[in-house]
Amino acid sequence: MRPKHLILALALVLATAQAALAATEVRMAGDARVYGVFFANRNFTGWDETGTQTEDRTTFWQRLRLRTDFAANENLKFRFGMRVDDEAWGHGYLTAANPEAAIEPYLAYLQFKWPGTGVEITAGYQPLAVPHTEVFYDSIVLAADDGDQASAALHVNIPVNENFSVQAAYGRLLAANRTYQDTTTQIGDAFDIYHLALPVTVDGFSATPWGLVGVYGKGSDPDDHFAAGLRSAASYLSTTGYPYKDNQNAMWWAGLALTVEALDPVKFYFDGIYGDAAPADRERNRRRGWFFDAGVTYSGFDWMLPGVFGWVASGEDSSLGNGSERLPVITPKWGPGTSFLFDCDQDFANNSIGVDPTGTWGLAVSLRDISFVEKLTNRLTVATIAGTNSPAGLRKAVLVSGGVGQYVTMGRNLAQGEWLIGVNLDSSYAITEQLSLTMQTGFASPQGLKTSIWGHRFTNQAQDAWMGSLGFLYTF
Repeated sequence: MRPKHLILALALVLATAQAALAATEVRMAGDARVYGVFFANRNFTGWDETGTQTEDRTTFWQRLRLRTDFAANENLKFRFGMRVDDEAWGHGYLTAANPEAAIEPYLAYLQFKWPGTGVEITAGYQPLAVPHTEVFYDSIVLAADDGDQASAALHVNIPVNENFSVQAAYGRLLAANRTYQDTTTQIGDAFDIYHLALPVTVDGFSATPWGLVGVYGKGSDPDDHFAAGLRSAASYLSTTGYPYKDNQNAMWWAGLALTVEALDPVKFYFDGIYGDAAPADRERNRRRGWFFDAGVTYSGFDWMLPGVFGWVASGEDSSLGNGSERLPVITPKWGPGTSFLFDCDQDFANNSIGVDPTGTWGLAVSLRDISFVEKLTNRLTVATIAGTNSPAGLRKAVLVSGGVGQYVTMGRNLAQGEWLIGVNLDSSYAITEQLSLTMQTGFASPQGLKTSIWGHRFTNQAQDAWMGSLGFLYTF
């Protein structure tokens, strides 16, 4: 979108807001981020995942989020969100001439309470996630990423009493076609999900058991949006599309998110998840596994919030014939203590290693909200992560999927005997109440990378990764 079109679009939103002001309260909020990133040896090689492109080590980025609430009253509102996504200076919409389109809607949903009840209904393009304890940021299965990962869905929250509620949702994540399909032969062309959660909260304790069912149509995802998270390695041996045996295939997950605050200032957190994708398909195309994490934090200091976190997940065995043994995931956003190793809740994007936590175990120690100087806060996180995947299983996965980076990636997917250590120190200085200067740094070192899996070309190139970013974050 050209700059004049951007101005017109923003003017239209403001004009609409003014027109609605007489009958509706209009509230706006959002954030703007402008930052530079130096990243050396991304993917531990300086190449992309497949080893076909070379990195540019220094890049400048910016992004914008704008959320507008049109509220008739406290029980009825519509939220509309626009974003100008992370883009590098000189590229896309940030070129000097002929910029590409930039503005896109990322939230558009109606939220209201049924008259005379406490039942809350949310309908439209909305943040939809399955429960996960807050210290790990978001869900490893289906995350909302603070609204950035939205789904077209209907969500209903039914409060039974002050301690218990029922939450149910239906979402359509993909639909390859709209009213009509391409031919007169009907095939499953949608990926639908059904979610149920039963949160229970009492003094000092909260538990949320939940379940998620997906129905995946054979023709719903021609671009393989979720290939790495839902498929098995052996599924690449087929050329007939996913799922393979049936027109539609079910997948399901069950989990528990548990938080204990009764011993405040010590708090405990736990998540347990099991998932099974394509259980009715051929055995080699099935993917099922489990994931557990736990953490403890201590809030007794007024100058620091320390925490210790651990996790363990099932990994691939040595056979392709029985499918994948890793937890299937849809849109994961998970990480302990904002670790540099994981793509999670960093203030600035494009500056983490992006390790896949499925098929791993690990430990992390994080010292958050360190503050000795007024307006300056710091965070220090040290994490180590090792693989639970069979080396033979990953080696076969590389071979059948077409090479490194197609299904599994060196340094992001770890075999038994491979491990990483990551350290990040992040600082934020409040220039004003709404504007901060933020610095993030990261170091990661790979150990034990196996030539038998990744080949001499990748392992001989492997080096430590270094990252530094500095920029402004304006919240309004």
